[in-house]
Amino acid sequence: MPCRRSSRIARAAFAALVLVLPPGLSSCVWHEHTVGLGPSGIGQESGRQFYLFFGLLRLNEVDSQRLTHDLRGYRITTEFAFTDLILAPLFLPLTVTTRTVTVER
Repeated sequence: MPCRRSSRIARAAFAALVLVLPPGLSSCVWHEHTVGLGPSGIGQESGRQFYLFFGLLRLNEVDSQRLTHDLRGYRITTEFAFTDLILAPLFLPLTVTTRTVTVER
């Protein structure tokens, strides 16, 4: 009987590790660019960039210039966000990956 109990504990620990570790690892995949003096706090807009073959071919274009509305100060952040983590298992069989582009004005 002790083997079964330790086996259950090991499986539970592995499941917890699988659920906790990926969000922590994906949080380091982001880039931030500040233009001018940075955002003035008047809002933000987001878009999602899709890639085929795990990033080799871009499927759509997120135009960051359109998202800035011709302002002189803003911040552009591209990241692998939590929503992208949720979408990853759905698109993985199609070799599609996503990134979130956020412009803070």
